Amino acid sequence: MDNGLDFGKSLTLSIQEFGLQNLSEIQEATLYLLTLKLQKMKKVTIIIGIISAIFIVVGVLFKINNFPGASILLVLGIGFISLIVFPFMAFSEMQKGNNLNQKISVSVGYFSAIILGLATLFKIMHWPGSLLLSYFGFSLLVFVFIPFYTIRNYKTSENKLFAISKSLLILAGIVVFWGVIPLNRNSVKTNELSKNEKIEAKK
Repeated sequence: MDNGLDFGKSLTLSIQEFGLQNLSEIQEATLYLLTLKLQKMKKVTIIIGIISAIFIVVGVLFKINNFPGASILLVLGIGFISLIVFPFMAFSEMQKGNNLNQKISVSVGYFSAIILGLATLFKIMHWPGSLLLSYFGFSLLVFVFIPFYTIRNYKTSENKLFAISKSLLILAGIVVFWGVIPLNRNSVKTNELSKNEKIEAKK
């Protein structure tokens, strides 16, 4: 084609020179090289995800038993998952989907997971802002992710009722956890009040 030939003649000459089988092998090699970076990124994401999960499990066990190092393990584990694993997974999923609806639902879903992961970390470490992050993450899930997820599943699923039921189950789970957060906060206040009452009673 650089010499002025059209695509059809260039393709015919290429097949005559390389053979149809060799052209197929060249195509496969090209596709492999194009996806090689993505495959390496997936492997790195899996390794970091496994290490993060181990950090979180060990960190929780250390915190329950009041062992030193629990906070560091939890910060590293949840931080890696929220800031490294989830973004890489979102990028990988975005490469698969060509539909705008799917890309929006994937990006919002993973962004909500990042926010909720950070909210969990803030709550465990008793840092300020955990409740605000939780409500922001849950709001994204309920008012943005769920509608796009439902529309996408409804259009692509053969069983429309099953697609709607999946969305309702996810929504129910979100609402349950959303309702638990203020209760936990109230219970903390109640415990603090009871402690103060006991101290005053001793005085």
